[in-house]
Amino acid sequence: MHTLNAGSIMDSFSALGVICGVVGPKDSATEAMRKADVVILDWLLQGSEPDYTLNLLRALLTEESDRNSLRLVAIYTGEARLEEIHDAVFAQLKEDELEPKTCDGGTAISYRHGRVVIYAKSGVNLAQAIQERSVAEEELPKRLIKDFATMTEGLLPGVALTSLTAVREGEHKILDQFCAELDPAFLAHMACRSDPEDAERRIVACVAEEILGLMDNAVAAESPAGARMAEDWIRRKGEGSAGFRFGEKELDIQQTINLATQGLEASNVFSQKVKKKAFRFLTAGFARPGAVNLDERLAWIMSFRAVYNAPPPTLWLGSVVTVQEEDAEKHLLCMRPRCDSVRLKQETSFIFLPLVEPLRKMEKQLVVRLGSDFRRLGIELDSASLVRRRFRPLKDGYPVVATKRELEGSFEFTDTRGVRYAWRGELKAEYAQRIAQDFAEKLSRVAVDESEWLRRMAKG
Repeated sequence: MHTLNAGSIMDSFSALGVICGVVGPKDSATEAMRKADVVILDWLLQGSEPDYTLNLLRALLTEESDRNSLRLVAIYTGEARLEEIHDAVFAQLKEDELEPKTCDGGTAISYRHGRVVIYAKSGVNLAQAIQERSVAEEELPKRLIKDFATMTEGLLPGVALTSLTAVREGEHKILDQFCAELDPAFLAHMACRSDPEDAERRIVACVAEEILGLMDNAVAAESPAGARMAEDWIRRKGEGSAGFRFGEKELDIQQTINLATQGLEASNVFSQKVKKKAFRFLTAGFARPGAVNLDERLAWIMSFRAVYNAPPPTLWLGSVVTVQEEDAEKHLLCMRPRCDSVRLKQETSFIFLPLVEPLRKMEKQLVVRLGSDFRRLGIELDSASLVRRRFRPLKDGYPVVATKRELEGSFEFTDTRGVRYAWRGELKAEYAQRIAQDFAEKLSRVAVDESEWLRRMAKG
């Protein structure tokens, strides 16, 4: 057995502004560990075999929420056989279907959103190639905080974490707005609605707006993905290489920085002719070979809102569904206004716009997630293509609600004929409303008889 000065580690964490606690190797330790962002385990917690540590690791990652948590697990050991420890932990994570990947020369393992790092205690005689993995107790907290930061490095993770931190630190401001003093007014609001239970969901939207304000303020103040951070990202990614290749042209590091921080139009890295089509290969140039669907994935995130298991999806403006018709999949976008979709008394007609393979000059397009694939589709705004289907509400006074398919875990709607429609997602409200406005403008065109000569002259 190897001793550990827990007090030294706790003091070092405290000096860095991080709370650290110590728990003994008992069954109750798992619940405490689940609440921690960083967990430190000895390799030999009981006896001379690592079985207890591996079982503890498995228990820590049993629940689905734990399997996907942003968590750093450190194995801090007095053993010199770090390679064997890596192999045992890797095998355990693979058995638990956590998709492990070796990194840092075999001294760390990434899995889903988590990471396992392996360090030896001070004085352990390690091989020359991994001597830097021997860390004194008082230095361990700094290394682990650096490891945790590495898990979340990147421009978009920086924006996300800055936003989440703002919510955690500003929660008192949200509670001040939505205080218990307003409960009577909320109850009155609930009582006046035809569907009282829906009042709760409407307040959630108000809370979300307050949270958005906190996040906007924090990101504007810290700029985690601003020009300086973008420059750092490019220099780090381009280190040791000649530069970045965009289409047929290779740019050096400084030219690439100018492109990102000044913008495609303002920078002079491409000719005016190339600029018109350069947006097509920018992502591939920044990403380097091997990356796929990055543009599609970001476009999907920016236009679709997250909908989880509770409450299940509602069929209304912005819902995207897929139906099997004549041996082919047909993708549809619901156009029934939300206010007309929530208090239904009987079976009701819903209209849909088809989503089709985009034509060359199809102006309105969106990216739909179809399982693990992301597909760019055009929106057919021609009224002749409208699809009409009838659905029954969940019950009198309620909307049409999706049901969950237990085996697949996906959602679907069923029309009055028994035809099933796989739910693909829900557009953000403002995005869906813009499509509805475009469709309405197309419908409202006024047909007039005019001089053919004058009409043609207007077109030049």
